[in-house]
Amino acid sequence: MKYIACFLIMLWNTPVQAQLMPLPSAVYEYNMMAVNVEKGTEIRPILDGPTETLDNFRVKHFSLSDGKSLKLKKGEEKLVLIFSGELQVNQGMKSENLESRSVAWLTKDQPANIHHSGDSPVSFFVVEWESKQVGKDFKPEFNSLTKFNYRQLEFKKSAKGGRRDVSRGATPTLQELEMHITTLKEGEKSHDPHVHADEEIILVLQGQVEEMINGVPYLLGPGSLIYLHAMDAHGIRNAGKGKCEYYAIRWITKNTGK
Repeated sequence: MKYIACFLIMLWNTPVQAQLMPLPSAVYEYNMMAVNVEKGTEIRPILDGPTETLDNFRVKHFSLSDGKSLKLKKGEEKLVLIFSGELQVNQGMKSENLESRSVAWLTKDQPANIHHSGDSPVSFFVVEWESKQVGKDFKPEFNSLTKFNYRQLEFKKSAKGGRRDVSRGATPTLQELEMHITTLKEGEKSHDPHVHADEEIILVLQGQVEEMINGVPYLLGPGSLIYLHAMDAHGIRNAGKGKCEYYAIRWITKNTGK
């Protein structure tokens, strides 16, 4: 089977159009991402644009060398997901140490500082979003820097591999933010292609996967990202040797009642 291991072609060509059209489903192979280097920090911009439900959605991959720090501005809710290495995340009066495959949620009301805290280079994703879909009288479950430690997550074995449930709850701008980590044995698939109304991203942590989107297969390795537009048929399987592991993150925006 012939695979497409490159970016899906975006459906716009001008900045004006980009503001009007939501991001289409796309795959981003890590080894094909453009790299910018700023003061010893590697930055890989991946996604930046509106989605069907979010006013803007951005994903970047960063690599920090020993002693380096990164400042994040306030204004958007964020997820920091560690691909490898160790980080210290500081926001407001809270400070958390994150190890490989852990994730932290950051409030939009305060800036944050990320500091390399381990003995080896660290790489991580920063996911941030803007949404005006803020309903009234809504009580979010996340209000300040919140850490989800990979090694503390319960692993639920299955015939196909297993799963770690990371979090499922409301944020100040999302009715629901759900995250889990799937592990698949060699040759196994998570499920047959299906559709759902939620938008979703998948981050490949280990191994090689085949993502099927609307009948087209894409082969992706560690560090790669998949963005899935609502109602696009998709399915994923382990296409490499040994086990694979990946984050799945989906969201539902608030109902404003309009």
